[in-house]
Amino acid sequence: KLAGLGHTVMDLPATEKGKFLGRTRQAAVAAFQPELRSKAMRIREDERGLVISLAADAFFGPASADVRLEQSRAPLQKLAAFMSQPDMAGRKFRIEGHTDSVPTDRNSRYATNWELSAARAINILHTLVDYGVDDQRCQVAGFADTVPLAANDTPEGRAYNRRVDVILLFEGHL
Repeated sequence: KLAGLGHTVMDLPATEKGKFLGRTRQAAVAAFQPELRSKAMRIREDERGLVISLAADAFFGPASADVRLEQSRAPLQKLAAFMSQPDMAGRKFRIEGHTDSVPTDRNSRYATNWELSAARAINILHTLVDYGVDDQRCQVAGFADTVPLAANDTPEGRAYNRRVDVILLFEGHL
């Protein structure tokens, strides 16, 4: 029936979404090769869209939400340029902060992992906006240690969980 209407299965919206995601993922992998090799960034896809993970240890000091601009300026400028390219016009992004399960010092600036994760996400947003990203296209969330990617019982697992995810959202996840 599709062919009778002048359409094929390749014209369906899910196929277009898949093509866009494939092109976007390829562009991201090409843009962030040095960061991917050093494991400062990771790229994956999930039901929400394309996820670019920033390893917290590469972008922040321990238990800090202050962006280490000296070492993260170039990757964040590249990320801002990626988010601002014409193909991304009208697209929404969610910036999510995540921590490991080790509690923060209650007497510190960030009394809980909730505050730390939210502050990291907000500070990445501020930095990206400084580099030209339209903040009206962004959402921010802090998840503390509630969405781990690995077990928190090893130093490697905890390091993997400490991250800020920048997600290019599919429609329906806005």
